[in-house]
Amino acid sequence: MKRIPFLILFLSVQLLSAQQLIHRSIFDVCYSEKKQQPLWLEYEVECNEGGFSRQGLNFTKDTQFTGITSDNADYYRNVWDKGHLAPAADFNCDYEKLEATFNYLNCALQHEKLNRGPWKVLEAYERQLSKEYKVNVRIELEFDANSLQLQTGALVPSYFIKILSYNDKARVFRFPNDISVYNQLFQDYELSEPYLIIEGCNEYNEEGASKANLNFKEFKPTN
Repeated sequence: MKRIPFLILFLSVQLLSAQQLIHRSIFDVCYSEKKQQPLWLEYEVECNEGGFSRQGLNFTKDTQFTGITSDNADYYRNVWDKGHLAPAADFNCDYEKLEATFNYLNCALQHEKLNRGPWKVLEAYERQLSKEYKVNVRIELEFDANSLQLQTGALVPSYFIKILSYNDKARVFRFPNDISVYNQLFQDYELSEPYLIIEGCNEYNEEGASKANLNFKEFKPTN
């Protein structure tokens, strides 16, 4: 089990110039136009045994969002998968909701070894939990000085964080977005110490300091 210092904020060097809090039918997302990536996204697992086919479904731009998002060019012939944040399988009991997951607001540059490895297994685990409990999920993307800027414009997250809340528990997993996760177990990335996240969708300056008052929430893993 991984351990991190108490005051680490998963907000390192947030170089934001424009971001929006967006509500959609199956998720809420704080989206950064500068990074062309979500900063965080929240959803509730709605389906654990759906059977609709995903054939013919592809990511598309949100028709109501006029800002800049990632697109096909950012994922072309590289190691970055179009990673669903709210997974398609979590909404596969209703075709319209399944289709709604293929939205670039719900898409992130995720290393193929993470997306197809421990992250995928963790998604299956949250669906298994949803057979017994209401499962709420929050995903955060962590950016830092080592985050890769693609020539196409999008910024690659350095870490993916997933918070599972169910049955009065809060479990937190933090994955490096690189090849090091290959053949690893998702349990190896579970955090044990309290940490802070920012509530809301605030704007930051280049030093990472907020231009507005911030509200912090402490999560204490109870695994």
